[in-house]
Amino acid sequence: MVEDVEVLEDILTENEEVELRSSLDHMVEAVKTYCEKNGKVTASEKRIIKAMQATTDDLTEEIVKLYKDQTQVDDMTLLEVVNKNREKILNDLLFAALTPKKHKLSEEAKEVITMVAKELI
Repeated sequence: MVEDVEVLEDILTENEEVELRSSLDHMVEAVKTYCEKNGKVTASEKRIIKAMQATTDDLTEEIVKLYKDQTQVDDMTLLEVVNKNREKILNDLLFAALTPKKHKLSEEAKEVITMVAKELI
């Protein structure tokens, strides 16, 4: 006897999209708060914050696009997107943190990148 199996579409609801954006915005806010802990934000920290905002926006758009393009999204596919973007986020933060002329990394920038790396895991 063959049973009819109903395939459910795995769509990203409007509320889930808002939660996703909120979650990633929270990560950016955590970076801003961490950078502002001493009351002064260095130039490299400002570049890191800007890069963090851009890369998390890219991640959000890629996840939303994934759900729009595919009727079913399994956990492994979603994990691949997140892992790929995790690497991109850390690379973008590193390049943003390097000083423009001498390409050095300040101690503050190292701390911020370490904090973000821990949060991304």
